[in-house]
Amino acid sequence: RLYAKLREAVIKNWPMPMYLFRPVRELRNTWAWHTGRARWMFIHVPKNAGVTLRKNDELAGRLISADPYFHVSKRYTASVQSTMRAHGEHHGFQHARWRDLDPSVTARLSCVAVIRNPWARTVSRWQFGLRAVQAGLIARDQVAGTFGGFLEERHDYGHREFYWHRAIRGWYPQRDHVTDLSGAIRCDILRMEHLQEEATRYFGLSKPLLRNNAAPKTGPDWQSYYTPDMIRTVADWYAADIETFGFDFDTPATRNIWAAGGSAG
Repeated sequence: RLYAKLREAVIKNWPMPMYLFRPVRELRNTWAWHTGRARWMFIHVPKNAGVTLRKNDELAGRLISADPYFHVSKRYTASVQSTMRAHGEHHGFQHARWRDLDPSVTARLSCVAVIRNPWARTVSRWQFGLRAVQAGLIARDQVAGTFGGFLEERHDYGHREFYWHRAIRGWYPQRDHVTDLSGAIRCDILRMEHLQEEATRYFGLSKPLLRNNAAPKTGPDWQSYYTPDMIRTVADWYAADIETFGFDFDTPATRNIWAAGGSAG
């Protein structure tokens, strides 16, 4: 944390682009790529247990993240940076989509992503924002005080360019992260609801995957935040996810998933 704070302080007062500063994590991933140790590229859909995979000791050097070094171009990275700075947002570079990466990387490595029920994920994003406010990380007026108010923010941020990099204000469908421009799925899809079992099998881990950065399970279940109208609102907004992955309101994905024999084409 101290390193991260010092790095951000230097960047904030330095005229050079942020993407030129390489965190230790990115340097390790770059080394793993060039030495051939890396086997998987992790496409990190925000709020889908990505930290759990990125911090797993057995996957260190074998699973790498979508760091700026692997982006399709420096221009792309710089555009993400300038957009987020203009709106007072963190860059979230590692949330790049499959289509935002250098083709030489996606051609060599197996790409894998985690998806989750879109109704559950929407509540999770809102609660994540509330916790960020409580922790003093963002201003109170940056997160709606009610879940209904949060749903209305999709009209403000839903189509804002590069906001697939955002967790709280990112309203892009999960499908966009894992498909190419033709709509073909290019990642092996694991389910957050069954992540411990599926990730342990998929990566051949010697011991069950343990969750990191998971929110404390306090308060009501996520289903209780929904009215029938809210259920329809999320269903309409994330229709592409629901159709592609076979979600129902209270179920995980049932189609185009690794556990059912679906793999990236």
